[in-house]
Amino acid sequence: MPVWPTVGRADDQRLAQALRRADTQAPASLFDAYAERLNDYACSLLSDRDGAAEAVHDALVTAQGCAHRLGDPSHLRAWLYALVRFQCAVRASGRPPGRQGTTPLPVADGHDDPREREMAALVQEALAELGGQEREILELALRHGLSTGEIGALLGLTSRQVTARLDRARTHLENTAAAVVLARVGRAHCPDLSAMVDSWEGPLPPVLRRRLSGHIARCEVCTEQRDRHVSAGRLLDLVPVVFPPLSLRRRVIETCVNPELDGTRTAIVEASDRFGRDGFPAVPELRTAPSATSRASARRRRQGKRSAPVAVAAACVLAATAGVILVTGQDLGSGPARRAEAAPGSEPGVVTFEPEPGTPAPDTVSPAESPEPDPTPPPEPTESGTPASVSDPARTPVTAGGRRPSTQRPRSTRTPAPRLPAGRLTVSCPPDIDQGAGQIRLTARDAAVTWSATASGALLIHPQRGRLRAGAGGVIWVTVADPSEAGSGTVSFRSPAGGSTCSFAWEAPEPPESEPPTDPPPTPTESPSADTESDTVTP
Repeated sequence: MPVWPTVGRADDQRLAQALRRADTQAPASLFDAYAERLNDYACSLLSDRDGAAEAVHDALVTAQGCAHRLGDPSHLRAWLYALVRFQCAVRASGRPPGRQGTTPLPVADGHDDPREREMAALVQEALAELGGQEREILELALRHGLSTGEIGALLGLTSRQVTARLDRARTHLENTAAAVVLARVGRAHCPDLSAMVDSWEGPLPPVLRRRLSGHIARCEVCTEQRDRHVSAGRLLDLVPVVFPPLSLRRRVIETCVNPELDGTRTAIVEASDRFGRDGFPAVPELRTAPSATSRASARRRRQGKRSAPVAVAAACVLAATAGVILVTGQDLGSGPARRAEAAPGSEPGVVTFEPEPGTPAPDTVSPAESPEPDPTPPPEPTESGTPASVSDPARTPVTAGGRRPSTQRPRSTRTPAPRLPAGRLTVSCPPDIDQGAGQIRLTARDAAVTWSATASGALLIHPQRGRLRAGAGGVIWVTVADPSEAGSGTVSFRSPAGGSTCSFAWEAPEPPESEPPTDPPPTPTESPSADTESDTVTP
């Protein structure tokens, strides 16, 4: 946890009482105690330093003007965070969706150790993958030190709901970081993890990192190692603190105590005067950037809408092709010969790409073909002794419909040129995708093969193209973009010898236990002393 200024319960009560008395020193004391942590919290919500400073300014001015709304002085800390969250929601609602702030946040490049810089960037990536509320709860609990009761009053949740969301967010962050840490130090403890990492060196690709995170969540040995080497609190410490600008303190004090700025102060207080019976501001609908999972789901929904016209057009083309085949009897779909061989038992099927028709076998050259004799018997001689030519229209009989019967023309033969041996690509498809990831094995036969692969549906592949030497093999990774949703997809391969497709389908994991129904947060009781003081305060 960052080293914030120390503020205890007794300090909160003194600050709340000074604000209610309209003490001229109260705004300065309040800024010194809470401005740094409130500015860091606002930056995590808005991702904009200038917007976060304005939100903290208006929140502290509102706290000075609406101190009588706070029932229990011991709730001052959670109340200030709620005021800042309300101001951030107002600014986020007026900003176009997807637009970033004018002043970006600092990047995590202040670490001397390259591994710490890599881990800091990984922490920010893992936080971006969380839902907005789960990330907010994680930072409020571990970075700002708020209790579950304070977070519940701030977000309008019960303590048990806060605890459940906090556990999910903490596990996600620790598993993501543990995938990188245990890939370096945990190979000797878990043979399964060692087999997945194998001899990999350098940064882990996202596909392999997600697969390792899923394994760590299920493996008892790796979970024990994760708890020993990784801590969510220490990971959040790698994210740099965003301090408020130096001029913000002077601006807050002047707005609160300068008589010439009474109009500005009144406008800020009136715009923020939306408090509930518990004295906290109404919980706003804070619009945050969507997580990686929700973006993938939205992208699949858009692709499904766009694919509807394409499916209709494809159906029309297939209907027209079927009509042509029925009329002419031609096979318009003839192409390179392929052979599919299914391995027995639970082994994955093997699909072999054969060379095009007419290609000789490896290390052999097809001999020259001799002309085949014409099976048509020679024409019988006529009375004049001259053979009747079948191509003579004068001697060709005419049918009753006025059409002449079809005649056979002599066929010409040619010797095909010798061709070099063509390489074959053998593709081994896994029977299913275990935990959202799997391997497809490729092997080149007889000659070097250049190949490429494309994925459809919700599948991702790495790498997407390559070249294999004769007899060499390789592995490509296939993973599901969002394993939490059921779906299907295909991986199609292309090579000079032909093409093939691996099809996959997966089910969504069982949903976790449902959380208890939301019940309203307990209404803090107002102390008699607070009511007495609030009634005697003069404007």
